[in-house]
Amino acid sequence: MKISLNQLKEYVEINVPVTELCDKMVMAGFEVESIENTGDKIKNVVVAEIKEIAPHENSDHLQICQMDVGGQITQIVTGAQNISVGDKVPAALNNSFLPNGMNIKSGKLRGVESNGMLCSGEELCLTEEDYKGASVNGILILDSNLTPGTDMRDVLGLNDYIIDFKITANRPDCNCFLGVAKEIGVVLKTKFNTPKPQYKTVGGNINDYIKIDIENYELCPRYIGRVVKNLRIKPSPDWMQKAITASGMRPINNIVDITNFVMLETGQPMHAFNYNDLRGKHIIVRNAKSGESITTLDEKTHNLTENMLVIADGEVPSCLAGIMGGLESEITQDTTDLFLESAKFKRDNIRKTGRTLGIRTEASGRFEKGIDIINTEYAMERALQLIYELDAGDIIEGVIDKYESLPKPRIITVTTDKILELLGVNVPDETIVSILNSLGIKTEINGKTLTSEVPSIRDDIEGRADLAEEVMRIYGYDHIVGTKMKSAVVRGKKLPERLKTDIVKKLLCALGCNEITTYSFIASHAIDSLNLPQDDERRNAVKLLNPLGDEYSVMRTQLITSMLTVMATNINRKITNARFFEVSKRFVPKALPITEQPLEIPTLSLGFYGKDEDFFTIKGVIEQLMEQFGAHTEYIRSSEPYLHPGRQATVLANNLPVATFGEVHPGTAANFDIEERVYVAEIKLDVLFQLKTRKTVYKPLPKFPAVERDFALLCDIDLPIGTLEKAIASGASRLLEKVELFDVYSGSQIPKGKKSVAFSVQLRSSESTLSDEDIETTTKRIIEKLEKAGAQLRK
Repeated sequence: MKISLNQLKEYVEINVPVTELCDKMVMAGFEVESIENTGDKIKNVVVAEIKEIAPHENSDHLQICQMDVGGQITQIVTGAQNISVGDKVPAALNNSFLPNGMNIKSGKLRGVESNGMLCSGEELCLTEEDYKGASVNGILILDSNLTPGTDMRDVLGLNDYIIDFKITANRPDCNCFLGVAKEIGVVLKTKFNTPKPQYKTVGGNINDYIKIDIENYELCPRYIGRVVKNLRIKPSPDWMQKAITASGMRPINNIVDITNFVMLETGQPMHAFNYNDLRGKHIIVRNAKSGESITTLDEKTHNLTENMLVIADGEVPSCLAGIMGGLESEITQDTTDLFLESAKFKRDNIRKTGRTLGIRTEASGRFEKGIDIINTEYAMERALQLIYELDAGDIIEGVIDKYESLPKPRIITVTTDKILELLGVNVPDETIVSILNSLGIKTEINGKTLTSEVPSIRDDIEGRADLAEEVMRIYGYDHIVGTKMKSAVVRGKKLPERLKTDIVKKLLCALGCNEITTYSFIASHAIDSLNLPQDDERRNAVKLLNPLGDEYSVMRTQLITSMLTVMATNINRKITNARFFEVSKRFVPKALPITEQPLEIPTLSLGFYGKDEDFFTIKGVIEQLMEQFGAHTEYIRSSEPYLHPGRQATVLANNLPVATFGEVHPGTAANFDIEERVYVAEIKLDVLFQLKTRKTVYKPLPKFPAVERDFALLCDIDLPIGTLEKAIASGASRLLEKVELFDVYSGSQIPKGKKSVAFSVQLRSSESTLSDEDIETTTKRIIEKLEKAGAQLRK
């Protein structure tokens, strides 16, 4: 919350520099986000009175002015034509700085010495709202009552600091001038003054003017109304406009500014209705009816639902409760009478209505964080005081105050010993009592027992821990003395799954891959880009109840869409080749609608593209990964819709499906605006990590020679190479030392639908040299197994 330092001084004595004040407030639990010196962009610019004007000898448009700048006469040359002797104007003297960045120094203009520059409103970055006459094309003519030599920062009210306090969610009571000022008074141990409303009415009876009914006390626990007649609409005074502007709001007129100022001062949002626009002179606080709509002050029309609270007149909604007023009952220059509202609305209803309609205002923000039901009365009284003091209207006698019940003060009883147990610091009992009382928590002590009466405005204080925190933040955290740890230090370690994940990441990085991290939330329509069938289980995603938007509305059941999105982004940015991997989780619901937490399955995704990448490069990376975890792998055909039908495979590790990889289908790639070949893989880390670690067995170097035999085979073009390798291994049994594919051919010399495959097989016995008979027998067994697998020996 932005607050003017000068405005804070209206309520509390501040006897330290602004930086020291902010440091103290930070230590008391109030983070300061920024300190803005309103006059740091203007320097050495003063009020000057024109004593004499003479023409310039060497120019037909320049004039030589003798200026009284406060006890001395200074000569300044200007080209302005709207000045005359006796005028008081802003003068930028030698080595002065203007808000537009200009640095003015003495010099000569057409041979005549000029010791500065006379300034226009534009050069001082002023508007007509900042200073009357600032928009005039020429030098800014100042108030004739100003004294020459006066710093223009004082004239323009720029001798101030604007402090931006970050108010935490548990302290809505400090979301106002008075709340912050009270805390400053406690921190600095200075006097805090709360304005005491006093005003006079013009008689009459409010019940003769308005009737108020509350239909939903749950959503509106308290509603206060007053009537003001014979309004005198005019600009609000300068001090009020400066306070409102410093807090980031725009002055409008005295009535609207009073309601905004009271909100900033007390934290209580208020609303003023044009009394003459209220049909039936009846206010009804109720839920909106089906089919109703309202046009708000921003001239937007909103369709309402039955769970939204409105302030209605005798016929239609006139205001969105706690959010924004209706355009029909707006206060304008022609308004003569008003109805003034101060109320408390249920915070979650305001938040839901605001989010549904897409409206966020200063008022709704305060209602969402919570306001004090007792403070509504003080805010109303303060607003009426300002109306009376500023002669903005005639206040009708009487108040209508609607509520079912008001909260009773909460009493907390605790011993000082219990407080000190939490603090670990020896704070004197009388200091504890003094601090709590200074914070508005009425506290008495009897022996060692504290009895604290917590005001309704402090919802955050519920027990002894909260009281202890209040004491310590004011007493000072610098009183806490560091002590050595007494407990044993236990060295932490990573879980087995984390250790294995680190192995995966280290290996992939060594293979030239870059790790990426993407959101676990994806768009509800993202799964459609993979062209999965409607009955695919991956379409059964967990939907978020309160998403940031549709782009992050479901929890992903696969990682491929995120990987393709990242690759598409990099391709679009002219990154010609890349290897990516991501270790994350897939969220698979056990049933829909969900009744328990979904399964969180650790998964690895890979994404490759570039001129040197193809099906076999990504396969090679997967093979090394499988080898790292000791998996016996087998590759079989897969049928993923998002992969190319002839360039994809499923990896079996110890006969368990552990991964699917391949080239992305051109249609799927087009859904991501990808025009080149890209390759992806999704690997189930939960399966991979559960594989039994393969033991490493060391054996002596072979004593007997090996025998190599080549097999040239003819088989169907669709027969997997892995099937033939398994047949060879089965036929050679324990004599097989190595099998290697060295040729695959299909062409004019091969029958259509067939391919030629050639393997080199190395046989060796660890017990003796293989005889011709052994070799012949083994060769026959291999051929038999190959024939059963669907291959024939080429003749």
